[in-house]
Amino acid sequence: MNVGRMRATDYLGKTVDCSCGRSHTVGIKTIEISAGALGQVGRILREDGFGKPFIVSDYNTHKAAGAELLTLLAKEGIAFSSYTLEDRRLVPDEYAMGRILMNLDPDCDLIIGVGGGTINDSCRFISHRLGVPYYIVATAPSMDGYASTGAPLIMNKFKANFDCDVPRAIIADLDVISKAPRAMIAAGFGDMVGEYSCLADWQLSAIINGEYYCDLVVDIVRQSLDKMVAAREGIAKGEPDAIAELMEALVLSGIAMSYVGHSRPASGSEHRLSHFWEIRQLLEGKTALVHGTKVGIATVLMADLYQRLAAEGLDGQAVSELTMPATATWESEIKEVFREAAPEVLQLEEEVQKNSTSNWTRRIEVMAKRWPKIQEVLEGVPSAQEVAELIRGVGGAADPSEVGIKADLVREAIIYAKEVRSRYTVLQLAWDLGLLADYAREMAAK
Repeated sequence: MNVGRMRATDYLGKTVDCSCGRSHTVGIKTIEISAGALGQVGRILREDGFGKPFIVSDYNTHKAAGAELLTLLAKEGIAFSSYTLEDRRLVPDEYAMGRILMNLDPDCDLIIGVGGGTINDSCRFISHRLGVPYYIVATAPSMDGYASTGAPLIMNKFKANFDCDVPRAIIADLDVISKAPRAMIAAGFGDMVGEYSCLADWQLSAIINGEYYCDLVVDIVRQSLDKMVAAREGIAKGEPDAIAELMEALVLSGIAMSYVGHSRPASGSEHRLSHFWEIRQLLEGKTALVHGTKVGIATVLMADLYQRLAAEGLDGQAVSELTMPATATWESEIKEVFREAAPEVLQLEEEVQKNSTSNWTRRIEVMAKRWPKIQEVLEGVPSAQEVAELIRGVGGAADPSEVGIKADLVREAIIYAKEVRSRYTVLQLAWDLGLLADYAREMAAK
């Protein structure tokens, strides 16, 4: 496969017998990224054989594209029902899911979400649980989950990820998404920039834990990231062709996740920090920041963490002589930091035992033998300054202070965000080496 020349549509309807030992496929039937794409929804519906869609939007996305879509479908004589959540900042929690379900037409044969990450995840979850397929009509190039299988939702004040299905169709009208707020476009760019740290995290876990790793999937993500970065000046100006390149990259990132059946190719340590901040903001009754904005800021921090580890000058001998970090007060710290969400974190650790003596010892033994490979990964991540310059170049925030995240919350995120998921990342590596708490203090002060 010549990944560098392939567009998102080239992956549809194909099964790839990969050198990683797996067969990859994606269940998406249609991807339409073009000017005037809203006008194609009726045609796509008819070709798919659907006749009674239920259309979901929120306050902002109804104004951006939902109202126009309803008008277009009505003109084409397509029967539909719809529901608009009046939230200006919708939270994908049990309350939102309940409202959608209470207003859902039980006779619908398709769900169409009109929006970005929150609407997409909500419709994906409901679609999966009801066994009704769904489309997503994008209103902003703001995140890379359009084509993925996971639905990160808030449950019991905790950010949980649910395995679901891909949409049957992704429709992105360049006339709509190019006019999205600049902050939303920058958020999509920030979400993609997170690939720098997440791909390195995946490689670290493959080296240390023997986790499954696919070179083809990594190549797809890296190539799409490179193309997006090359288009950054046009993205900053909102040029439709450049916005199309951003949207293409976001969809390809989702296809990469679909290929492996989970979010590993696009979600690593930077997403752990984002999830931690979102949990804390919800617990404190604050409006959560846009996902991609948090991910971009967190990627700058994780690039800094990678730089610090690379500069430590460790070798296999030094690693083999380490002692395990103290865990005596861990449970009380979790209860203090995660508050009402603490039971979910404690249950996760009970299940996976990532901080246990036996698992730490096993990882250290592997690290001591394979440190040169680990060092190579550490040195391969762009610097924090380089990542920050990329994000600022498209008008995004690159420092926690720019969005009201204070130093204490930065320090806590660096120390405790690794507990949000079981997945191995550079955060766990720094903890394994006994360096995480000191780094967190230094980085928060900086």
